[in-house]
Amino acid sequence: MAHRNRFMHEDIPVSDAYMNDTVHVITAHESVRAFESRAIPDEMLTAILTAARSAPTSSNLQAYSVIVVDDEASKSRLAVLAGEQECIAQAPLLLVFCADVNRLRYVAHRQGREFGGDTLEMFLLASVDAALVMQNTLVAAESLGLATTPIGSVRDRPDLIAEELELPEGVYAVAGLCVGFERAGERRGTKPRLPENVTIHRNKYSEDAFEAGISDYDDTMMRRRTYAGRHIQVPGEVGQDDAEYGWAEHTALRCSSPEVLGKPADFGRRLLRSYLEGRGFSFD
Repeated sequence: MAHRNRFMHEDIPVSDAYMNDTVHVITAHESVRAFESRAIPDEMLTAILTAARSAPTSSNLQAYSVIVVDDEASKSRLAVLAGEQECIAQAPLLLVFCADVNRLRYVAHRQGREFGGDTLEMFLLASVDAALVMQNTLVAAESLGLATTPIGSVRDRPDLIAEELELPEGVYAVAGLCVGFERAGERRGTKPRLPENVTIHRNKYSEDAFEAGISDYDDTMMRRRTYAGRHIQVPGEVGQDDAEYGWAEHTALRCSSPEVLGKPADFGRRLLRSYLEGRGFSFD
């Protein structure tokens, strides 16, 4: 069944000349967190991973690795480590996309050279490479009728995730992706996005549309009850009603509290820099 895409939801007029299957798949994306138990055929996975490896890569360094996790016990452990997310255990596949400078170190030493890539630029390059590969994977999988959901919480406990996946120094998990055949009746529809004039700029950055665009978007998200039952609680503050709790408040709370962005409290994303430095990455 063809799912409604963003052009339909936002009443954006585009002629058939500029609407093809690829654009439809991209604009109809919705994260799905409930999957059937049936396995993904090997040939289908090969097609998806070949598309993944075809992503752009800076200077052809290919500074990424993908861990394909289909072992049920491992997925169950990873589900606990990545924020108690049942969809990880339920999906037939969890793909973990890693920034990887370990292989580049190997190549440098193989050629009798010292590795000089302990820099912030190399960290960003490898992270971007991994993100591009994940997006290619998502589009390829959904174009073949599968459902996906990205998992950023693999960064909640990067130490234990690395242990589970046996990641060497110089490799860290940027994000995961659940992939599988979706369970019927789970979709809510493509989530609204900020208006184009808020996130797309012509020639120069502009804040002119911020207030009106964010206000309209907030109203949309509150009417849709996107964050109903998902409020971020602040100690000492009285929570808002669902009808008054929108994207702006949710986003402001997420960005104002390191505890929210960095769970669990004893480690997590807010301590990611110190962890990565201990794993051989540099930010100089």
